[in-house]
Amino acid sequence: MKKMNAKDILVPTISLFVICLVATALLALVNMITVDKIAANTLATAAESRKSVLSEAADFKEVDMDGDKVTDYYEGVDASGNVIGYVFDCSGEDKGYGGDVSVTVGISVDGTITGIQPDDVSNETPGLGQNSNKSSWKAQFVGESGDLTVVKSDKTAQENTTDGKINALTSATITSKAVTSSVNAALDMFDEIGGAK
Repeated sequence: MKKMNAKDILVPTISLFVICLVATALLALVNMITVDKIAANTLATAAESRKSVLSEAADFKEVDMDGDKVTDYYEGVDASGNVIGYVFDCSGEDKGYGGDVSVTVGISVDGTITGIQPDDVSNETPGLGQNSNKSSWKAQFVGESGDLTVVKSDKTAQENTTDGKINALTSATITSKAVTSSVNAALDMFDEIGGAK
């Protein structure tokens, strides 16, 4: 067996230390370069989500609030500055397959849903729960109000008869319930701020 000396221990140790130091410095540099771009992209994506769920709004005014399930809340205003609806970013009590499912929900001043946008469903089951971003499934929320419930298969829910029933995604009931729970949190917040005026 070869006898180890100080050089046999120090050279690999110092080499690993230098490699780690260089890698850390490069990661810090990349972060410094991209942090503003990432923040700008995040803001742009959030603005797009708000516009997609309350398309008639000319602008959105953020309202300060302390919410448990609702993280952000905006008043959607027309070109004259009149409030025409609200947008809520929220996560409901029910969790999806991959954890909390955050949803952006638009609600008109009369209390009906104008649109929903699940924000990040990448942790949901591919081909099943991730289908919650499909326009055809999201469309059944439009025009609804009150307390929504998920059903496994109901033809009237597919016809969007505003009966409070939301058809679950095929083989993705957990995700369907999580999204619907988030939408219900937005509807509850709408009632809390004064409801239909």
